[in-house]
Amino acid sequence: MEDIEWKDSLLRILERDSRYDAHAYIFMNSAVSYTVNKLSKQGRPLGTRHVSGAQLIQGMLEYAVSTYMFLAPDMLRYWNLLSGRDAGNIVYNLIEEGVLSAGPNDRIEDFDCVPDLIYVTEEIVRRSFGSRPEPASVPGPLPVIDI
Repeated sequence: MEDIEWKDSLLRILERDSRYDAHAYIFMNSAVSYTVNKLSKQGRPLGTRHVSGAQLIQGMLEYAVSTYMFLAPDMLRYWNLLSGRDAGNIVYNLIEEGVLSAGPNDRIEDFDCVPDLIYVTEEIVRRSFGSRPEPASVPGPLPVIDI
C-alpha cells in the first residue's frame, strides 16, 4: 500500500473510531508483518499470509517487547491496547479499510484469548529482562553553570 493511501486509510479509520491512538494502528500493522514473517521462517509455505487471532496476539506481544522492551506495557496502555479484543478491534478496522484481509472463518472473538494485554506483557518483560530497573537517582540539586 502506498504511503499516501495508508495515511488516508488511517485518517478514515480515526474518523470512525477514535478509541485508539494512530500509533496503535501503525504498531499493529507492523506486528502483523512481524508475525507473518516469523511464521514463514518456521516453515509455513511462502504466500501463506493468514494468521489466527491467537497467533497475531502472540506475535504482537513478542514484537512489542522486542521493540519497546521495558516500555512495552506502557506503550500498549498509552495506545489503549488493553485487551486482545482491543487488538481485534484495530485489526478489524484495518480489514474494513482494506489494509488487511480476513479469512472466511475469522471472527473478532478470536482475539478474546488474552483479556489483559498489559499483565501478559509485564510478565513477558519480567521473564525476558528481570524486574524493571529503578530510575537513576540524582544526588541532590544539579550544579548551576554560568554561561
